[in-house]
Amino acid sequence: MKTNKAAWVEVSGDALAYNLETVRSRLKQGTRLCAVIKGNAYGHGLTGVKKLLSERKLADMTAVGKSSEMLRILRKTEDDGCDVLLLGMAEEKEVEALLKRAGDRSSRAVFSIYNLRQFRGLNALGKKLKRKIRVHIRVDIWNSGMGLGFDEFRKREDELFQAEGIAICGLYGHLYSGYYEENKEETRRELQEFDELVKGIHPDHRSQLIVHVLNSSLVFSFPEYSYDMVRVGTAMYGLTCGDGGILKPVMKLCGCIFDVREIKADTPLSYQHADGAVGTRKIARIMIGYCDCPMLLTQKDVRIRIHDRVFPLADEICMDNLCIDVTGCEEVKVGDTAVLLGEPGVLDVEILDRNNMEYVHSDWLTMTAERLEKEYV
Repeated sequence: MKTNKAAWVEVSGDALAYNLETVRSRLKQGTRLCAVIKGNAYGHGLTGVKKLLSERKLADMTAVGKSSEMLRILRKTEDDGCDVLLLGMAEEKEVEALLKRAGDRSSRAVFSIYNLRQFRGLNALGKKLKRKIRVHIRVDIWNSGMGLGFDEFRKREDELFQAEGIAICGLYGHLYSGYYEENKEETRRELQEFDELVKGIHPDHRSQLIVHVLNSSLVFSFPEYSYDMVRVGTAMYGLTCGDGGILKPVMKLCGCIFDVREIKADTPLSYQHADGAVGTRKIARIMIGYCDCPMLLTQKDVRIRIHDRVFPLADEICMDNLCIDVTGCEEVKVGDTAVLLGEPGVLDVEILDRNNMEYVHSDWLTMTAERLEKEYV
């Protein structure tokens, strides 16, 4: 532990590398990896994780969720030769502003196309700027507005690839059914329909494309559909995603105990009064709260690991205050490290089981605030 830190996150570069190589080993040789770092890299720190990926050459592309994240990557990190894919929606004016602010690095920017109106707007922008704006077409099996419907793509294929201001360099889908084990047959059917779409693309057009449909929830179940690239988010961070427990946690969420004392059981600790409680309790405090990681506010059963033992909360969590009931334990002292996530007893799968949550929600556990310091080890 570094000194003068009240609470922090440790991000393991070795675990990150292990998880990505584990995914890569499941895929056909030559399949590219797109590391998903949206949402502040799932709470692990956007630029810090990007630096780890670059230094170890772990990914072939990175993906973000918003244009602000893309701009931070393009302006605040070194150019490692990898493109940055914006998975979210961006309109013409937003794209124009980003390309201008990104300067020379704008050539690394790749945008997602969600509908024909957006496509035509970006095409007009490309012609105005006298450049080809690079895009991946998102397709949607349901034609729900989260991409071009399969039939719409087939109907408009020639128009799309003949655009003067756009270079189509990818095509992808996102199957929500893949997050639930009971939907495997439905997912397989959707993958087969996606495969029919891909096989029907004109060879001249197909040769230009990076096709990707698998994300973390699918790479271990359907590796035969890896195509040219897979997107890895939760699996990269070692979160539960149908991997069978072979991935390693990348995040360790820690706090330094700054006070330990025995108090009367009815002494107020935070928002709630312990009226009617009798006897004494031993309370340890760390300076962390729901403002730092929302899981502390929404988790019903929070546990904390200290000295290889797991302890319960002593009271409701405040914004900057977490009280641990260490009654009966003589070893706990000021300066000890308390771990809230990332070690046995506080692993993601154990937290999900204790709180009766589906694994699809596992990324909620790692959401952290910018002010929570990150150590990349």
